Amino acid sequence: MARHPKKKEPERKPEQGADPAKDLPPTQPPPVTEDDETKIKKGLDKVFWLRVGLGILAGTIAAMVGSPIEVTQRMFLGFGIMIVLFIVSYVIAKGFRVPLLPSDKRKLATTGYGSYFLMFIFSWILINTIIHADISSLVVH
Repeated sequence: MARHPKKKEPERKPEQGADPAKDLPPTQPPPVTEDDETKIKKGLDKVFWLRVGLGILAGTIAAMVGSPIEVTQRMFLGFGIMIVLFIVSYVIAKGFRVPLLPSDKRKLATTGYGSYFLMFIFSWILINTIIHADISSLVVH
């Protein structure tokens, strides 16, 4: 059995009005230099410490504002304050203009969110315990 040689595709001429740059392969982003890496690292460090500080602030505000409120409403108020201040931290982080690659854009939102949450919970519990210290010192029989 004889095989036929593969046919070559005829070359296409560009259509009139077509964009020749559209047919070019996508360009790769420029390589990251060590100077860019240090800028990115310093920027993400700022975002991290901003989130840690705002987590402490959110927990403190939640404990102080929620102190005279009923327990179930205090929980919703506290987590509402936490979410609002996290969004504020994202807006502030965008203002830092950290030079991230397009593939790393999520790093701005995800950097320090675990520490933010843990510092929020820690400071909320600590300040709430300090505020209500007189209640916790009662002797239970």
